[in-house]
Amino acid sequence: MEFNVGIKQYLTYRLPIVGLRMPWVGLQVKNGIFKEKMIIKAVATDLIQADKVLKEVKKHMHNQGIDQWDQEYPNKDTLAADIERNEGFVYVDQGRILAYMALNERHDEEYNDLSWKTSIPFIVIHRLYVKPSAQGKGISSQMIRYAEQYALENQYKSIRFDAFSLNNQANAVYLKKGYKFVGAVSFRKALFKCYEK
Repeated sequence: MEFNVGIKQYLTYRLPIVGLRMPWVGLQVKNGIFKEKMIIKAVATDLIQADKVLKEVKKHMHNQGIDQWDQEYPNKDTLAADIERNEGFVYVDQGRILAYMALNERHDEEYNDLSWKTSIPFIVIHRLYVKPSAQGKGISSQMIRYAEQYALENQYKSIRFDAFSLNNQANAVYLKKGYKFVGAVSFRKALFKCYEK
């Protein structure tokens, strides 16, 4: 969405609307035109586009030799369930979905075998992915910051999640963001490293 207006007019127009679908992230300004970028709660009409991006991500991962996700998980039904429970979030840039994640309190029972140090209640980040052509632009970091703000605003004491052990890029990002490695658990076909903050 673009607005060829002044910043004061833009904010006056945009901010009251943002509350309908969660917080506004920021603006890019080019030639006096404001282009919105925001992270919002996913709705049913986002499903097709979010699933299309997911398929792109899976293909990109496989091309890099990262056998993290497959046809079985996650899939369109997984995303649909997230969205139906109001747990899916998307990063939108000019109407295009560039990233997705789910936030909820559910976790695999394998989490119970680890010695977590942070307090409860906690929230878990699931299925965080970014469109391949948009990677390397700080979007995953913005999604993580959003999750942290969401946790604070909803009185969660900590955030926990897991990452595929062979996805070196993702693991490096989490450590850089101050998350502490807790241990590893085995899901389906490989080891996943678990983090908390």
